Amino acid sequence: MLTSRCNVDIGHVKALAVRRSRQESPSTVAVAQAITGLGLSEDMHSDPLSLRQILLVGEGAYKDLGLPPLALRENILLDFDTANLSSGTVLRIGQDVLLWLTFQCEACGHLNSHHDGLSKVIGTRRGMLARVINGGLIRAGDAVRDLGQLLPKWSDDWRERVRMVLDAVPSTDVIEYKQLARLAGVPSSYCRVFPRVTREFGKSYSNKAVSVQSKTPKSRWQGASLFDLSLSDYVSAETSLPAHNLMNVNSSSLCGKSMTTVAQNNLKEQIVSMLSQGDTKQTQVLQLAGTKVLFTKGRMFKGDAMPESEPKPYPEIACTLPDDYDSWLS
Repeated sequence: MLTSRCNVDIGHVKALAVRRSRQESPSTVAVAQAITGLGLSEDMHSDPLSLRQILLVGEGAYKDLGLPPLALRENILLDFDTANLSSGTVLRIGQDVLLWLTFQCEACGHLNSHHDGLSKVIGTRRGMLARVINGGLIRAGDAVRDLGQLLPKWSDDWRERVRMVLDAVPSTDVIEYKQLARLAGVPSSYCRVFPRVTREFGKSYSNKAVSVQSKTPKSRWQGASLFDLSLSDYVSAETSLPAHNLMNVNSSSLCGKSMTTVAQNNLKEQIVSMLSQGDTKQTQVLQLAGTKVLFTKGRMFKGDAMPESEPKPYPEIACTLPDDYDSWLS
């Protein structure tokens, strides 16, 4: 279990951009639509199986290094330094958007086209990558709040990320190199070194990763379940959130699948009352029969636009939720 010791505003969004294709440069946008489990709408990096859905960069890197706008190809420009952000942290942007920070973006050679030696001097200010765990609209000026380290950490070392993906491959399956690169968040060009790297990990690892030409009869694992998780799996009972955001509902009826209409209405009234005690524009966590449930107000479902991994409401309490809230955890 991970424990959150942080729930503070840390800055604001300065600007937004999307890159629609590899042939196009990033374009500034006034509003960006973040889609749960996918990334930003119309952005080329939107991918349900990627650790690199969104890139966040601090504006200080631009000022200190004299870079032209969008030189770092960020999606979200922030008014604070991203070098101090940690993997596993959940950021809330504005009222609805939740981002799971995955790892610090590596400095690659293309940066040197803007400034000789930039890839060497930029260091940890290259930016932080993230996945969208709750979608919504992002606008310049939106507040950014650090909710703490609530989700699993991914290493900044690409080799360790490869190992982590291989650890998740079922014993009955194998994963092809190209899919391994996609899930680990590395360029497909790294596939040529995977045979050597996986051998260095040991035989149990090298047997899990294969080329597309492999004749093994084992099923090819696509990694669809790799990012299927909920905050309730990782937030500990000691999570330190503001008192008005962490509340308890004592109701043994939650343990059963069936509830009478009276019980449903009573519980709904309890939840509405407790949510109204705090800022209802913010994400809130309730303790329900021993299970922490995250509520986000006004969450929009996009139908076919949502990935298959879209989290579903907690089944025992879905019927009791306030009308404008959605239960995000299972």
